[in-house]
Amino acid sequence: MGYPDNFKIVTKQLSDNLLLASTSFTRVNKFNFGARMAVFKTNQDLIVWSPLPYNDQVVSTLKEFSGDKFNITHVIVPDREHNLAAKSYKDKFPTAKIIAMENITSFKPDYLFTKANGNKVLKGEELKQIVKDDVIVEKFEFVYLPFHENQELVLFDKQTKTVFEADLLFNLGEPGTTSGKVVLEQFSPELGFKPGFNPHGGWSFPTRYLQPYSKVGRFLFRKIVNPAKSAPGLNAIYSWDFNTIVMCHGNIITKGAKDAFKHVFL
Repeated sequence: MGYPDNFKIVTKQLSDNLLLASTSFTRVNKFNFGARMAVFKTNQDLIVWSPLPYNDQVVSTLKEFSGDKFNITHVIVPDREHNLAAKSYKDKFPTAKIIAMENITSFKPDYLFTKANGNKVLKGEELKQIVKDDVIVEKFEFVYLPFHENQELVLFDKQTKTVFEADLLFNLGEPGTTSGKVVLEQFSPELGFKPGFNPHGGWSFPTRYLQPYSKVGRFLFRKIVNPAKSAPGLNAIYSWDFNTIVMCHGNIITKGAKDAFKHVFL
């Protein structure tokens, strides 16, 4: 599985201080999933969510967003499967704090979410018991899903009313249909793919069903999250007042995001 050599990045700003950076990504070199990270800016300090591998393309993207002297203060790992690039940021910015979940062995997180913190909204003073930095507590809320197969840490950005998640929900098809004819940002001409490229061709045919309104997708998302054990956490996520869902895999949802979440999980 992996990223192309010297992968390209396509960006989208959700606000003056929030940048999304996306690229192509394949699982086991067969399934076109795509990948996305988010970057939150406070002056020239940056918080990176779901980091892409740290390379020249990422550096160029961060400089364009924040200036040549950017500083990364925090790296947020969204689940156990999205942890591999985090250490490369710590190597470049030794004072950066990595926020992650239990059962990661490739590095030691600075701030750790455990099962004891699971299935509820973590904010304010309760969040500060885990993440002892005011900038994180002031900007975000979290719900940790310890019974999700990948142990998902879902983030809510209070300013933009946006939910950020990794493998809880994909959006690789087109909402309302399983045709798979939607143009995916992560396999778009901006990234070097030919106009009309079908990301669901060949081995990747099943990926067209990985979207909220597919019966197949709904079944798989629910199976992975373990809805019986995760029900309080899923309801906690739904309690947020969100307009947008940013996911790692597929196009972000900016219309009917809360309805899409409810359709799958509640």
